[in-house]
Amino acid sequence: MTFLAKKIMVGGLFVSCSVFAQMVDDVTAVPAVSSCCAMMTGMRTSFDYAGALMRSGIPNGAASFYVQAVNQPAPLVNTNAHGAQNPASVIKLVTSFAALKTFGPDFHWTTQLLSQGSPDAAGVLHQPVYLKGSGDPQLVIEKIDELTQNLAKNGVKQVDAPIVVDRSIFKDERQDASSFDGEPAMPYNAQPDAALMNFRALIFRFDPETQQVTLTPWLMGYSLNNAVQWVDGACPSGGWKSTLALNVSGDQAYMGGKYYSGCGAQNWNFHAYQTAANDYVKGILGGLMASGGGMQPAYFVPPNNDLNPINLFAPPVRSVWTQPRIEEGRTPVGAHVLASVQSAPLTDILRDMNHFSNNVMARQIYLSLSAKEKGVGSLEDSASIVTHRLAEQGLHLNSLRMGNGSGLSRETAVSAEDLGHMLVRASSDPSFVNTLARLGIEGTVKNRLTNTDMVGRGRLKTGTLSDVRAIAGYIDGKSGARYAVVSIIQDGAAQTAAGKQVHDLFLQWVGEQ
Repeated sequence: MTFLAKKIMVGGLFVSCSVFAQMVDDVTAVPAVSSCCAMMTGMRTSFDYAGALMRSGIPNGAASFYVQAVNQPAPLVNTNAHGAQNPASVIKLVTSFAALKTFGPDFHWTTQLLSQGSPDAAGVLHQPVYLKGSGDPQLVIEKIDELTQNLAKNGVKQVDAPIVVDRSIFKDERQDASSFDGEPAMPYNAQPDAALMNFRALIFRFDPETQQVTLTPWLMGYSLNNAVQWVDGACPSGGWKSTLALNVSGDQAYMGGKYYSGCGAQNWNFHAYQTAANDYVKGILGGLMASGGGMQPAYFVPPNNDLNPINLFAPPVRSVWTQPRIEEGRTPVGAHVLASVQSAPLTDILRDMNHFSNNVMARQIYLSLSAKEKGVGSLEDSASIVTHRLAEQGLHLNSLRMGNGSGLSRETAVSAEDLGHMLVRASSDPSFVNTLARLGIEGTVKNRLTNTDMVGRGRLKTGTLSDVRAIAGYIDGKSGARYAVVSIIQDGAAQTAAGKQVHDLFLQWVGEQ
C-alpha cells in the first residue's frame, strides 16, 4: 500500500471510506470499516498532520508514524513504520530500557581511589594512588571534589606518588572528536572514557557586569589570556559569540574580540579535545586540591602588555596533591580502597540523559552494559547485550542497529514500528516512563505546545540530526488511554519549521483520541 493511501489512517481526510475499505488489511486497529468511517465523520481536522506533511515539501516516504494504545494489541496508526530510519537521539530510549533491565533502577556507578600502601604517621602516602574508572556517566566536578575530600577524611593528607588512571573497564574505541561532524569543540563530541571527568568540558562564562571571564572547572596549570573588550550596547544580531574569538590549545586559552553588555552573562561550553585526557585529569585534581571551589577567574590582560598575563586571583591552598603526576595503568591485585564516590541512582542518570539528550552520558551507559556482563565494555558486546535484553522481554527488533547507543551516529537505525513495540512493552515500568520529559514542562520538550491543552499530557524524547527530526514516547489521550507514539522524519528539510509543525500536529492529533 502506498503512503498516500495509508494517509487515511493518520488524518482521515484524503480518501473516501469506500477506498479505505480496500486497504483495511493494513489498519489492524480498526475493527470494522464502518466504525472507522463513523470515527472520521466527527474527527477534528485542525490537527491534520498528514496535510501538513504534504504542504511541507518533505517527501511522503521520508516520514513514518506509529501510534498504539498501550493496553491494545494492535496499532491505531502504522504509516511507513516498517522501514528502518535513523532515529537520532530517540535511540536513547532503547539504551535506557536495556540499562534498566541490566542494572535495575537503583544501580550506582562507583569510582574508587586505591593503593597498595597506607599513609604514614604524618598522613603522607608514598605509594601510587590508582583512580579506578567505573564508566560513571556523570562524574561531575562536585563528585570529584567529594572523592578528594573523602580521601583527606580517611587520613591521607598528602600524596608523594603518582596518580595512575585505570580505564581498563572500557575497550579503547575512542575516535577523533571531529569524525562525526567536523566540530570537535562541541561538548557532544566528547569521547567515552572509563574515567571520564566532568564530560571533559570547559565552561567559559562571560559576565559584562563584572567584566570578567571565568573558567569552570579551574584546571591547575591552565593559562587563560583574556583580551576581551567590554562594550556597552545591544547584543549583535549575529549572536553574542559573533564578535568574540576563543582559541583553546593544550593547557591554555585565548579570548579576544568584543563583548556587548546587551548580551547579558553567557556561557561558552567547550569540549577540551586539545587537552590530553590525563592532562585534564591532572588539571581537575590539582585545581580542586589547590583551590577551594573549582572556579578561577580568567587572567586580566592590561593594555599593551603583549598578552603577558598577571594572575590577580591566586587560589587558596588546601592540598592533598599540589602537583599531581598522572600516569595510566591497571590497578594491581590486592590494592585497597582509600576513598570512593557513588553516582546518582540509574533512574536519575537516565532522567538527566533523556531530558537534555546528553550524548556523552548515553555512550558511557551503553558501554557499561557490556562492561557489567563481559568485564570490558565494547560497542560490539553492548549491541549483543541490548538484543538479549530485548529478547528477554519478548521483543525482536529486526530493524535495530544501535550504533554507539546515543544517536550521534550515521549507523544508528530502527523502524518506528519496532520502537513502538518496545514503548508499549516498557509502558508498565514507571522507572522507564518517568525518565522522559513532560511535554511543555521540561527537557527538550519544555517549549513545545505550551499554549495548548497538551501541557503535561506527554512523556517524550526528541532526536535531532541535520537531516533527522524524531519524537517518541507517550501521549495521554482525552479518552483516558495512554498511547505509545513514534514519528521519524529523515530528509534534508526535517529541521525546517514545517517539519516541526508536522510533529506538533501529530502529537495533538493523538491527544484528541
